[in-house]
Amino acid sequence: MTELTIEAIRAVVREELGRPVSPWLDTEAAAAYLGSTPGTLKNWRATGQGPKYHFVQSRLVRYHVEELDRFVRTGER
Repeated sequence: MTELTIEAIRAVVREELGRPVSPWLDTEAAAAYLGSTPGTLKNWRATGQGPKYHFVQSRLVRYHVEELDRFVRTGER
C-alpha cells in the first residue's frame, strides 16, 4: 500500500487548481495557458500555424485544452 504524504496531496491539489473549469478557452486564456501572448496566437491563426482552434457562432475563437496540450507535446503547426 502506498503511503499518502502531504507532498503527494499538495501535488494533486496544485494540479487540480491549475485545470480550467471549462476545456474551452478564449484567446487570452489560451495564451496564458501556453505562457504566450494573445498577439502570438492571433499571428499564428493568420499564418495557419499554432494550435487548432474553433469558431463559435462564426466569430468567437475558442481553443480546446486537449488541442493546446497536443500542440505543446508535438509541436504541431
